[in-house]
Amino acid sequence: MLWLALFFPNLPLEAIARGAPTPAPLAVADTRAIVACDGRARHRGVRPGMALAAARALARDLDVRERDPAAETEALLGLAGWAGRFTPSVALELPDALLLEIGGSLRILGAAARIAAAARAGAAAMGFTALAACAPTARGASWLARAGVEALIESPAALAGRIAALPLAVTGCDAATREALAAIGARAVGDLLALPRDGLARRFGQGLLDAIDRALGRLPDPRGFHVPPPAFRATLDLAAEVTQAGALVFAAHRLLVQMEGYLVARSGGVRRFVLALAHREGRASEIAVGLVAPGRDAAHLTHLLRERLASFPLPEPVRSLTLAADGIVPVAGESLALFADATRGAEDWPRLVERLRARLGAGAVHG
Repeated sequence: MLWLALFFPNLPLEAIARGAPTPAPLAVADTRAIVACDGRARHRGVRPGMALAAARALARDLDVRERDPAAETEALLGLAGWAGRFTPSVALELPDALLLEIGGSLRILGAAARIAAAARAGAAAMGFTALAACAPTARGASWLARAGVEALIESPAALAGRIAALPLAVTGCDAATREALAAIGARAVGDLLALPRDGLARRFGQGLLDAIDRALGRLPDPRGFHVPPPAFRATLDLAAEVTQAGALVFAAHRLLVQMEGYLVARSGGVRRFVLALAHREGRASEIAVGLVAPGRDAAHLTHLLRERLASFPLPEPVRSLTLAADGIVPVAGESLALFADATRGAEDWPRLVERLRARLGAGAVHG
């Protein structure tokens, strides 16, 4: 088996602010401290873990949002549905990582390095920062990614050496346990492996040793795999209200990339999708886009939506977008590739009709 771990270090921020940049530096905080912050806040000296008062002193115009665990979980579920384009075996590691068993996908999609690069690029296209690592064990891959070690390790022997060098924070043990271990000179996983196991288990519990053994493949580490929903639906909250329809294309494209991955995983396409725009006080409006032939290419669907938005007068400022599509239908076999809809040929004519209808209206194009 070969596992690809995708760790999303900025998920608390990106789950609520990937729709569009804000005019001020942005940070997410819980009741005690800063959890995540954007590049402009970092430029002012703000860092995760910093007290909220100290962060505001460094950046007086800092826009602080409250952490939303429900939004983070929803974002991770959406990422899991998208990641099914690489393998049907996608496991969630809450609250901020995915584990993909890609051993069976190598023959179809190519080397692990190519899959990891495509996964990082796809996540970036949706507005997420991903750190990727491959290892023969799920926990080993997760620990490497969480430590920022974007390695591609296929040998269990090589994995042991890389795991030993990782800091104890990747194991998930609490700060008090790490401080107690540091007092006896153990700051890395390898330091624990050098200590007597019986004494270590008596003092700190068997769970820590079991976690290390699972990371090294000495103990089984079963995972439950994500089952995607029968229809696609994803919501993206905008960090600031949008007053021009054309400005919504950037955010909508990120949802369309997510839908493309979902459809590739389902080996299907859609003939119609709907973008719902949420306004103030619960009001909403919708834009429906129909296709001549089933499609899923995010670039093409974005082009159609851009044409529709160009002639769509916004009744009020928009606060969030929801993209929905049902009625998934099979697509031609030649389109089932890592980069979907790469071939055109016979598809050019339907796409031309779709673009004309998007620009002129469905009733203006008859044949």
